[in-house]
Order: sequence, then C-alpha cells, then structure tokens
Amino acid sequence: MSDSGCRRPVVEGCRFRFVDRSEVAPVLDREVVEFIHGGVAVGVATRDDDLRPEFARGWGPEVSANGRSLRLCVAAPEGSLMRANLERNGAVAVGFSPPTIARAVQVKGVAGAVDEPEAADLERVERHVRSFVAEAERIGAPVELSRRMFVGTGLVAVEFSIDEVFDQTPGPTAGRRL
Repeated sequence: MSDSGCRRPVVEGCRFRFVDRSEVAPVLDREVVEFIHGGVAVGVATRDDDLRPEFARGWGPEVSANGRSLRLCVAAPEGSLMRANLERNGAVAVGFSPPTIARAVQVKGVAGAVDEPEAADLERVERHVRSFVAEAERIGAPVELSRRMFVGTGLVAVEFSIDEVFDQTPGPTAGRRL
C-alpha cells in the first residue's frame, strides 16, 4: 500500500481507497434471487472517472441461472451521464428494497453489455412495474403515483457481473457481505 492509502497498483493522483474484493465471485442464494425478482424498488448507481455519481431507476431485474450476473433495464438515453458511465467504466451498484418493509440488498459489479432491450426484457419490465405498483399499493400508495416512477423512454438493457453482495437492511447487519 502506498502512502496515499491506495491499494493495488499505485495510481498517480489516487483520491480514494480501493475495497478489497473476494477472489471468488458470489453466487446469489434462492432467497435473495426471489427477493430481487419481487416487487422491489431498484436503484441503479454509476459513477464517472472523477467519482461523481449518477442515479436512475432500474426495472425488470433477472438474475442469471448460475447466480453470477444480473440483467435489468435502466433509463439511460443516448447522451445521458448514466449511459456514458455504463459505457466508459461500467462500475455499477444496484440497490433492491421493497416499499413495504425495511429490507435491502445491494449488488455491485461491472457492466459487460449495454444494449437495446429485447422483447423479453420489456416483458420483464412490465411484470416488474406491475409487481412494484401492487407492493406499493399495500402500504396505501396510489397506483398512479407508483406508476409515475416508471419512465419507459430511453431504456437500455444492462448485463453486469455480480462481484459483491451486501445486506443493506437498516440495523446491526447493514453492510455485511452476503
């Protein structure tokens, strides 16, 4: 480690600390996969090369059969910061949390593909929107309000590796690796 606190190869002008990653890619267990596939709110965060964050809602998450990658759609129209970040460095952190309970999971990885959504992606998005609206309705949120969260223009399909998984539920286990 250099005097600047950076790990891994010393990078000129490093302004942040790298987090040590496990050498083994995590595999999501069935319970976490079912949670992600439910009526959860999905927040997608990226960053530029200067570590400035960008946020957008994600829709239609699908964990791969082997549990090591995830595909979802995100509003990232051509020319947007979200799109630029995904295409430039691919670093992504995605949070999943239902509107009805204080439970949350965060998945971090690197986007390997940013494409136009296929018909199956859009079908998954629509199912997810319906599930999210129904979940929000359980706590009294008006359907039209919940539905407004979905912006269907400028969607791209993003597939990314699952490199790190964290419990982000408020409480003593928040931040624990899953």
